[in-house]
Amino acid sequence: MFITFAQYSILMASQHRVTYSQLKKRTSFDHLMVNYYTMGLLNIGLISASDKEGTDSTYYQLTDEGEICIREYEQANPELVIKSMY
Repeated sequence: MFITFAQYSILMASQHRVTYSQLKKRTSFDHLMVNYYTMGLLNIGLISASDKEGTDSTYYQLTDEGEICIREYEQANPELVIKSMY
């Protein structure tokens, strides 16, 4: 599957269960970009969303398919690999 650098950035940021605000902080994307790419990645099954019990927070998590896309992207674009800090 072909993904863009922005999609790859969201996937990398969601490798560990994260909230929307954590996605914004980790990617440095604005509200509109995070919404746009998060919704797209949810629709194609590369990330999943779940609510934490007892809170109003939604958490985003990389799926197995998302992990495969990260590997494929990094193999095809080694010069654009993001070193994981999380």
